[in-house]
Parts: sequence; C-alpha cells; structure tokens
Amino acid sequence: MKTALIIIDCQNDFIKGHSSYECEMLDRYLIDRIKKLILFARKRNLPIIYTQHSIKPDKSNVEFGEPEDIRVCIEGTQGWKIIDELKQRKEEYVIKKDKYDAFVNTELEALLKKLKIDTVILAGVLTNNCVRATAEGAHYRNFKIIVVSDCTGATSCNKGLTSKKVHELTLEDLKGRMYETEILSFRKLEKLF
Repeated sequence: MKTALIIIDCQNDFIKGHSSYECEMLDRYLIDRIKKLILFARKRNLPIIYTQHSIKPDKSNVEFGEPEDIRVCIEGTQGWKIIDELKQRKEEYVIKKDKYDAFVNTELEALLKKLKIDTVILAGVLTNNCVRATAEGAHYRNFKIIVVSDCTGATSCNKGLTSKKVHELTLEDLKGRMYETEILSFRKLEKLF
C-alpha cells in the first residue's frame, strides 16, 4: 500500500465564524486534530497534498449556480490562504481547485500516479461537500480511500439536522455506497501505520 494524505480546503474562510461559508465544525478542536494528522504523516514520510479552493478575483470560475453574495476563497485574499498552523512545507504539494471534487480540472490524479499512490487518506472540510466529492472522484479513479472521521467536519444546510449529524450521515453513506472505503478515527488510523 502506497499512501498519500490529502488535506482538503483547510483555509481561513472555512474556519467557524470567519465567513458566510464557514464550516460549523472547523473550530479549534478540529484544527488541532488535523494538525496532529499532518505531523503523523510527516513522521511516516507520507506525501501530503493540500487542496486549496481557488476562485478568481473576477469570479469567472465559481460553481454553477453559486449565489453572488456568498463567494469566498478569492485568490490572494487572507480567507483564501491555508490556515497558518496547517500550512504546507516546501516539499509538500498544493492543488488549486475550483470545483468540489479535487480531481476535476486539476493535476491531482497525475500527481498521485507519478507518486505511485494507490491509497488516499482524506481529511479537511466540508465532509458533506468537498471531502465527499473528492472521495467519489478518488473512487471513480480506483484509489482506495480512508476518510479520517475526527479530522473532517461538516456544515448543515438542513435546519432539522446538526452539523455533527450531517457529518455522521455523510460518512455512513460514503462507507455504504463506495466499496473499499474505510472510515477510521485518527486513533485507528495510527494502528495501520
């Protein structure tokens, strides 16, 4: 098994309370969990790839149908930057993306193939959006997938469901629909390596 860690969209605009696109679960606790996961991967010399949602200043590359007033992650802004304490090292990779699925119109698949990766560990935000879409993209490209349940976070767009419940339902659905997908806590992941 040749594994890479993909940290999805851990950017300032997604920190709880920072923008209209906040991730309700991206708080101090989740940031600390993701930081521990990154350190874990570095100690084991796993390649680390960061995705960075990147909207052009003229907003010509936004998701279809996205409302004008809630656009975030505009390239060059403070909100677009990766959270300082999670920031990549020079030998690590950053993939800029403008779609939920980090494989769409990016070099992610080519990079994983170049590194001879067959398994991806996913962490970051939003569980029910970019993490899910990237997991599906990895599945369709025949990568084995591990989603770290306590290193991902969601936001609820459903008034009847909490962010935590949406997070749990999304992970449960991913596990049930995509064969070979593992949903593991950080503690269980540590035991694999």
